Amino acid sequence: MTFKQFLEIVNFLSPSVLFLSLLVMLFYYKDLDRIHKSISIYMILMLCIDISGRILKFIYGTNLILLPIYSLLELIVISTFYYKHFFKVKHNSILVLCFLATVYIIWEIIKLNKTAAQYFQSYAKVVDNFVIITLALTYFHEKIKVFKDSKWDNFKLNSVILVFFFINMIFFLPINFLINESSGLKFYFWLSNLIITVSFYLYLTHCIWKNGRTRRLLPSGSR
Repeated sequence: MTFKQFLEIVNFLSPSVLFLSLLVMLFYYKDLDRIHKSISIYMILMLCIDISGRILKFIYGTNLILLPIYSLLELIVISTFYYKHFFKVKHNSILVLCFLATVYIIWEIIKLNKTAAQYFQSYAKVVDNFVIITLALTYFHEKIKVFKDSKWDNFKLNSVILVFFFINMIFFLPINFLINESSGLKFYFWLSNLIITVSFYLYLTHCIWKNGRTRRLLPSGSR
């Protein structure tokens, strides 16, 4: 296998896992609970963004403008997910943070719309990651504050979300430098981030499969 062939295979890892997740979701959708249906929606969104990025890259030679759009959609979906499924308290300060982050990313999309690639500077993904990390930490704080052993639902899922987006934020901090970096350093950053992202997608796909399979085996009245 040549290095070029290796890159081509690696480049399709993410959409392949996302497509697998889509198949699992379609097979088990009627059996999934509300949380895992929402996770499925997130995975579908990621697949659409991945495909859109490839189309933009093919047509225009760059897909950088998709980064802040992706960050905005991810922020909206995951913050909605936390408030719909995880939080039992309103957390007004977190709502304000989500609103300010949304406004900033929208401003960045407008600003960068006509910016050339060599001048592209985006902090949207860092902002997105920071807010999601805050959501995950807030969930932990909420659970500790009203500690009950039987109420630590979704602890593992929240932990995985926290770890993934923390690592992802570290990768995206130097994004503005890496965009115009010409050495092989950019490749290693891209490959490392891809491995972490694919691992996260595989974990969510496993969660969807496990929830759907388990609930399908239950009597209909106990789901």
